[in-house]
Amino acid sequence: MTQRDEMYFEPRVIDTAGRIRWFGEIYSDQAIKCHTEQTVYIRDNGRQLYIYELASDDFSEVERIEAVFKLISRIEKSRGGFRYGKKDT
Repeated sequence: MTQRDEMYFEPRVIDTAGRIRWFGEIYSDQAIKCHTEQTVYIRDNGRQLYIYELASDDFSEVERIEAVFKLISRIEKSRGGFRYGKKDT
């Protein structure tokens, strides 16, 4: 069973100090400080967090949503090995 793969975009809000909480850890980076109190989207590959902002979205009449995300930061994780939504075997 697969919960979610590593390319799933998880929304989070950056706090007023420019930090983001992710699975018990707190991460910060100069590039995300200008996005305080905004929703950003995280992808986790086990070694790094990829933090994106929503650049645009389009709701078509065919009930399909297309979203374009822009990478704003990559942050090395302090503890490697854990990947959000890892596959069960």
